[in-house]
Amino acid sequence: MLLLVLPIGIWSVTGSYFVLMDLGFIRGDHIKEQYTQHIDPSQIHYPMAAVYERFPKAQAITLTSVTDTLYYRIKLSDKSILVNADSGKLLPSITEKQARMIASNYQHHGSLPIEAKLVSATLLTDIAPAELAPRYLPVWRIDFNDSAATSLYLSATTGELVTRRHDYWRLFDLFWKWHIMDYDEGEAIDNLLLLSSALVSIVAVLAGFVLLWQRRRRYLR
Repeated sequence: MLLLVLPIGIWSVTGSYFVLMDLGFIRGDHIKEQYTQHIDPSQIHYPMAAVYERFPKAQAITLTSVTDTLYYRIKLSDKSILVNADSGKLLPSITEKQARMIASNYQHHGSLPIEAKLVSATLLTDIAPAELAPRYLPVWRIDFNDSAATSLYLSATTGELVTRRHDYWRLFDLFWKWHIMDYDEGEAIDNLLLLSSALVSIVAVLAGFVLLWQRRRRYLR
């Protein structure tokens, strides 16, 4: 039982965190862009027909505004790209200035605090941090100095928000690793360590009931 004190204590603490915290907040559902796109037809000089002819295998084509400039967002089988709706030129990548402007649209009431400062913008191309899936690379990581140390990950090719993280979410991920006792990836809920600990805990609880029953019989004599 003494050996089980540590895992049972960890399960209790981490489980309490999962129950008490709002999952929507943990996932950053409150972090939304405050931006209403106004499409000005006078900015469109590159017709949609030319886009379809140029990219016949496009899976989806949408008209979007990136830092007040209209682009066709074209989804291909392996990536998404932006084509200027005025000139038809392909946007090679989102610049740091554009990434900072896009990130600022997430600062409003109910999302990121307006008073929070954008402290850094880092382009990630080769190595993804543990909190980001490598398939999203390349991305711009935008860090704010709000109380939750929020980070926005913006696609470096389209400017779309691919994911976000904050300290409460990072703590949730850490606690999840501890809870399922998978200290590497934090994904294998059927690992041997968790299974053996759970089985030993069940045996210990049952043994405790047996001892309690035996002691009860002794007191009744």
